[in-house]
Amino acid sequence: MTGIYVPKVLVRRWTFKIIKNRGKYRDVDRAILSSRLPLTTQELFAIANFYSILSFAVGLALGVVLVTLIPPSLILYVASFTPLYNYILSHYNVVKMIYPFTSIIFGYIAYKLTNYIILSYPFFVASRRKGEIELYLPHAINMMYGMAVGGTPIQEMIRTIAESRQIFGELSREFMMIVEMTEIFKKNVYDGMRFVRDTTPSPQLASFLDNMIFILEGGGRLSEFLRRKSEQLAEERERTFESFIDFLGMMAEVYISIFVVFPLFLLIVLTVMRFMGTTMFEIYKFGTILMLPLATVMFIWLLRSMMPMPKVRLEEYERRFDLVKANVVEDIKDTFKIERSKIVKNKLIKFILHPFVERVHALELRIVSFHITLLSIITFLLLFKFLKLEYTLLITLSIFTIPMVVIVEMKERILRKFEEQIPSVFFELAMLNEAGLTILEGLRVLSQTEMGLLTREITVTRREIEWGVLIPRAFVRFGLRVKSEILSKVIPVVVKALETAPTIKDAFNVVARYADSEVAFKKKVRSSTILYTIIIYMCIAIFLITSYMILTNFFKPFTNVSGSFGGIVVYFDVEEIKNSFFQISLIVGALSGIVAGQIGEGNALLGLKHSYIFVIMTYLTFNFI
Repeated sequence: MTGIYVPKVLVRRWTFKIIKNRGKYRDVDRAILSSRLPLTTQELFAIANFYSILSFAVGLALGVVLVTLIPPSLILYVASFTPLYNYILSHYNVVKMIYPFTSIIFGYIAYKLTNYIILSYPFFVASRRKGEIELYLPHAINMMYGMAVGGTPIQEMIRTIAESRQIFGELSREFMMIVEMTEIFKKNVYDGMRFVRDTTPSPQLASFLDNMIFILEGGGRLSEFLRRKSEQLAEERERTFESFIDFLGMMAEVYISIFVVFPLFLLIVLTVMRFMGTTMFEIYKFGTILMLPLATVMFIWLLRSMMPMPKVRLEEYERRFDLVKANVVEDIKDTFKIERSKIVKNKLIKFILHPFVERVHALELRIVSFHITLLSIITFLLLFKFLKLEYTLLITLSIFTIPMVVIVEMKERILRKFEEQIPSVFFELAMLNEAGLTILEGLRVLSQTEMGLLTREITVTRREIEWGVLIPRAFVRFGLRVKSEILSKVIPVVVKALETAPTIKDAFNVVARYADSEVAFKKKVRSSTILYTIIIYMCIAIFLITSYMILTNFFKPFTNVSGSFGGIVVYFDVEEIKNSFFQISLIVGALSGIVAGQIGEGNALLGLKHSYIFVIMTYLTFNFI
């Protein structure tokens, strides 16, 4: 049962309803099981039912507010542009009588939308899990192949994959189901694999488990089967990449249509309809300023949740190698006293000097942003007395954004070059080991080659091993220093491979193939989504051009026009319209840049440069052009 509140009476009601017609809900049963959500079918329907009713109440209240604020004469005005004008005009009294009841439509839409979203959630989660499982399945099979060559039992292979959640994401959850079936429910490993085969959302994993059961029960060579399967899935991996990139493209089109084009188009339409009064226009401005940032945050969260790249915390791995433990006895007083003031002072000094002493690739953006924000505030306070507010804000924005963009871009480019060299490093280590060199000797050879940043870090890793640091821990410290996302995911594979693979050569070959696929995936995403970044630029530019033409050629003759139309008071303030265009354009441009960074480069911070360009374009258009 989840932590979501739902009345028990609804759960009981749906339990009886589902028992009477079990076949009708079979697809939902399977979706919940495939998504591994901690709830039953009756709980899901009860949750959907309960919160849909609440949504109906909220939608109805919103409808009542809108009906109260918007006069029924708006219908008459809109109808004047359609052939229905004469008909609606002749039945206007009936329209005014029915108009208050249209608020029920908002409640009905909210009810249906909430019900659909909740009931679709298990299908959405299962689909997301399917993509992540199939993306990491080839890597898991590579690791299992290395263990099989070394004679590791099948139970130990499955446990190793199950415990590597930070490496294989949702695939590890599937293997953990096998472990739980054997250890908790006392089933044999074949029954556990059959259960996962029948409930997993991934056809590839189901086929792999089915074939592996056949090989194990038939007494075949598991290592040979895993080798062939690894080669087969390596070819299918490209199709998995393509499907995820297609999803990114679809999400980019959705964002451009709903969050860029539609708000700007609606702004123009409502401006033209402003002859009806200011109510709709002001409601639109307020709703856009409030809802668009929230919707963009949700959109970015959705993109990140769909990215098949689980985060890895290498600090957890380093703690595994802490060999010395201290037991504190409360009865014995400390023989020395820690001066906490010195600790605080050292941390404060380290925090202040962090941007000036750390290398670019190791900078913590949270600390750097604090320093830049402080500089921006000081700049604002100094310039506020001498310049206009808008110039002061523009300069302050530039003082904050430009250094952040430079640091983020430099860090990303350095790490990108570094990540492109990771596969070749481990391939070289595997070749050197096959030639008879140890890891230490291989690192010594590589530290003498020219690889830029990588050479320095390899040298540090070699020295740590020479000083007695365990090889797995030295590689973990290597990842902690560099702070690369791909290396953070590769290092746990190194640790696991060194623990389970029969030879160091096999371990590094597994790691090199894993890193190579990750680098290829990121490259393909960047090259495939750059088109959508260009489209966002074109949409913003087209809107600015359209705004210029409308404000200078269409609206300017109506400056301060007042009068009446059909008994409705008309007042047209072009300067207010211009300010509204400016405000909405700023918001849409700034948010679109952030989303462009998330879609095109997988990091919202890399969209700061786009946001800054859009803001400057908008400011120059509305204030100088």
